[in-house]
Amino acid sequence: MLKRFFFLFFLTAFVSGCSSLPRPEGFSYQEIKTKDFSLASWARVKQKKKKLRIYIEGDGFAWINPYTPSSDPTPSEMTALNLAQKDPFVNVVYLGRPCQYVSSRECRPYYWTNGRFDPKVIASVTEAVRKLKEQYQAPSVELVGYSGGAAVALLVAVKEPSVSKVMTVAGVLDHKAWTDFHKDTPLKGSMNPANYKKKLKNIKQVHYSGGADKTVPSSLTENFVYSLGNDSKAEIIIVPNASHNKGWVNNWARLVN
Repeated sequence: MLKRFFFLFFLTAFVSGCSSLPRPEGFSYQEIKTKDFSLASWARVKQKKKKLRIYIEGDGFAWINPYTPSSDPTPSEMTALNLAQKDPFVNVVYLGRPCQYVSSRECRPYYWTNGRFDPKVIASVTEAVRKLKEQYQAPSVELVGYSGGAAVALLVAVKEPSVSKVMTVAGVLDHKAWTDFHKDTPLKGSMNPANYKKKLKNIKQVHYSGGADKTVPSSLTENFVYSLGNDSKAEIIIVPNASHNKGWVNNWARLVN
C-alpha cells in the first residue's frame, strides 16, 4: 500500500508540475509526439523553406538535492527559452527535453538523471527535429544546446544529416569528463558525444563557455574541442564574466551574430 501511495503521489505531483506552460511573446506552442515521449516546443517562424535554428533545453530541475531526484524536470529558469527569445534569427524554435512541461508514459526519474542522454531520449529529440524540419520545409537545421542540452544537440547532429551547425552554451560536451571533474556518479545508460569524435569533427560547431562557470568550467570545453583535432570544424568562444546561468541572455543577440 505504501508503494502504491508513493506512486500516486509522484504521478499527481508530476502532472500538476507540468500543467503550467510559459507564453513567450511571438512564439506559438506545439506539442510534438514522438515514439517514446511528447516534447513541448515553441516556434517563431517567419519564413518557411528557410533554415531553422532549434534551441534545446538543459537538464532542468533534475535533482532536489544530491540524493533525491525531482518529480518534474521542468526548468525553473528556462535559460534556453530566454536565449531563443533574444535571437534575431528569422526562424527560431525552442524545444523542451523529454518530460519537461508535458508528461509521457515513459517518464520516470531515470530519464532526467542517469539516463538523461539515454538512446530513447536522443531518438525522441532527433525525431522532433525531423518533424519540425518537415513542418516548416527547412532545407537545414542549426541546433543550440544549453548545458546538458549541448550533449543532446551533438548526439542529434551525429544522427541527423540535416544539422548544418551546432552551437552550445555552457555545455556539457563530455559527460564522463564532467562527472569525473565533480567526482559525481557516472551517467550510466547515457550516450556520450565524446564517443563520436570522428563524426563530430566534420560538423561545424561553436562552443560558448563562461569564464566564471564553475558548473562546466572552460577547461572541460577546451579539452573537448582540442580532442577533436586541429582539422575539426569546432571552435570555442570564452565569455569572461559569464557563469553557468548568468551573463548569457542579455548578451546573446550580440554573441550569436
